[in-house]
Amino acid sequence: MRPWFTVVALLMCSTAQAGIIDVNRAVDEINDGALILDLRNNSDFAAGNLHNSLQVDLTLEDGTGISAEGLAYQLGLVVLDPNNTIVIYSDTNQHALEAEDTLIKRGYFGVVNGGNYEELRDALFDHVSLTENVLPGDEPTDDDITAIN
Repeated sequence: MRPWFTVVALLMCSTAQAGIIDVNRAVDEINDGALILDLRNNSDFAAGNLHNSLQVDLTLEDGTGISAEGLAYQLGLVVLDPNNTIVIYSDTNQHALEAEDTLIKRGYFGVVNGGNYEELRDALFDHVSLTENVLPGDEPTDDDITAIN
């Protein structure tokens, strides 16, 4: 009987939801107007951030991370519906995964994990196409496209 208990326990552990970093989906959700949360410290946020992102600094003055309750409280101030899509990013993928796990445990099921700031920023820049910032009547000509290639 004991071996079956071990097998069942292992299966239950393996089916637990693990955090997933999905930069491409994060880019799509940002372009669709999702709320963006920057979970880095104040100095990192001041050095550069994604346009329209809100900062939730997870670092306390003593250098320790904010509690799960603190994160949920701060998020509750800006997110009225926990099913709304929220794109998160942090300074490292690991910090973003930890925050995602905390948010899901607190009932925020619309979390899309963008991973770390640099990769998400680069993916957003890569996503911009040549014609998105072109005014009507200013479409690129064949000569323009040849010059780019």
